[in-house]
Parts: sequence; C-alpha cells; structure tokens
Amino acid sequence: MARLAGGVALLTVLDPVGRDCGLTVTAVSSVSLEPPLVLACVTKDGFIHDALFVADGWSLSFLATDQLELSHYAARERHPGARDDFSPWPTRRAARGELVFTGAAAAVECVPHSLVDAGDHTIALGRVVSVAQDVTGVLPLVHVDRRYYEPGPEIT
Repeated sequence: MARLAGGVALLTVLDPVGRDCGLTVTAVSSVSLEPPLVLACVTKDGFIHDALFVADGWSLSFLATDQLELSHYAARERHPGARDDFSPWPTRRAARGELVFTGAAAAVECVPHSLVDAGDHTIALGRVVSVAQDVTGVLPLVHVDRRYYEPGPEIT
C-alpha cells in the first residue's frame, strides 16, 4: 500500500479536556456526496484515537507542499500526556473548536457520522459541515513510498 500515492492531511480534534490534538494522516478519502462524508483511518494505539469518540467535531486540513515541517511534527511519536503546540503555523478555530490550518491547500470541518472498527485502526467517518474558504496553500503535499512529493506536470 505504500506504493499508492495519496494526499497528506492533518486531522485535528480537541481532547476531552479541550487541548488541541493533531495527527498526520494519509488514509483519507471522500466517501459520499449525499450526505457529504469523508473518512480518515486512525491507529487504535495512537494518542488521538480516544478523543475521536468524545469529540463534537474534527477537521481535516489537506496540507500544502510548504507545510512539510507541520506534517512531520504531527506525525511524531508521542508519550501519554504529551501536548501538541501548533502555534508556529497559521490556524483558526472551527465551529466546534478544533484547529483548521489556513496555510493548507483545502480543509473540511466535520461532525461525527460513525466510527468503524477496522483491525488495528478505526475508520472515522465524518459528515462535512463546512469547506474552508480561507485557505491559502497552492500545491497539495503528496505521500508515496514513505516519502513526500509535490505534484508534477500534468500528463495526458
């Protein structure tokens, strides 16, 4: 599956005590247009997993090529009780409080639709309630073979 190229997103949610949590995810997909649904796959042993079960909402910011450092930061290993500090990157609060990264190529805000058990992961399905109009990123960040790339020229 590492050979399947995909976009890079940052899933953000507030934990049960209101702290910002974010995780770099590449297993992301559009699921349905009516209702508008997206999914993100999250490992069960990850620090953000349990927050999804109690969150009022979560967001996906689809990272731009100049946000590579942010992607690495949100993908780092964390110990229990670790905190995320996203202050170096431009953000705003979504309607339910989680962060949206305004330097992203695109972003959606979601309310929980369902959480599906999937082996060592949970598939978080969210109903899109807002599409960001204030993002400034140009080229989407791409991940394949455990490396990052920017899109190349169009091929026909």
